[in-house]
Amino acid sequence: MKLVIIPNKKENIKKYIKIGAGAFIFGLKGFSSGYSLTLTKEEIKNVIHENSDVDFFVAINKNIFNDELNELENNLLFLDKLKIKGILFYDLAVLNIKLRKRLSVDLVWNQTHMVTNYKTCNYYYEKGVKYGIVSNEITLEEINDIKKNTNMILFTMIIGYPIMSFSRRSLLSNYFISNNKKKESQMYWLTNNNEKYFIREEESGDAIYYGKILNGSAILNDLNVDYAILNELEIEESIFEKVIALCIKIINNKDVNAINEIKNLIGNYQGFFFQKTIYKVKKND
Repeated sequence: MKLVIIPNKKENIKKYIKIGAGAFIFGLKGFSSGYSLTLTKEEIKNVIHENSDVDFFVAINKNIFNDELNELENNLLFLDKLKIKGILFYDLAVLNIKLRKRLSVDLVWNQTHMVTNYKTCNYYYEKGVKYGIVSNEITLEEINDIKKNTNMILFTMIIGYPIMSFSRRSLLSNYFISNNKKKESQMYWLTNNNEKYFIREEESGDAIYYGKILNGSAILNDLNVDYAILNELEIEESIFEKVIALCIKIINNKDVNAINEIKNLIGNYQGFFFQKTIYKVKKND
């Protein structure tokens, strides 16, 4: 299992490689959402050239509009010539262009809440999609069951704030405009029913995240995936460095003390790893 890092800054890549990270994900500028670090095509080319010993994945995970299709195709043709491990996609336009242009670059199915079962993984795998990022809303047992029944190479996030939803609308800007208030930040914390959340606004829309850091360090040795994702978004850099090093200890040495140290650093919120999602429909009164 490799640790794949979603870094906040380009300057952190070399530092995290020294700690032991084996792969990185960052966004393509103008074509990604939910990433602190987005790079231009030329910047991506330079980063890959400077760090040839690790895997790089590029996220193109926003909804694509008709007037963006030509630029998207040009970007994919450019990236296809680089030594990147794969391209994360949300919009099926990316898959269609890969098939139509016979691109060699591998794709990563990244439709957030939809990667939940092995049958759909197998469908996309047969279409030529090599990788998939498993949803945060399923259990450890279900993740391992998917892996057992598919040839798709899988990722799952084990450290980071879980994304709840994404809107193409500029929710923050609209709120402040409608209430005649000044928007002073691109990120705000919210509280509802004693639970905390935060919302981040970017060019492609607004993302809402749950306010507790997901900590899956305790499942690392039972988790049967190929890549474990650690997302630095809104986590203090010095803490994140320690978490990377501790996760490597857990994977290599089954270090129980490292699990406890991570709990002390970021808490012990384990999301849905041991809790099945239950949907309830209210009865009409």
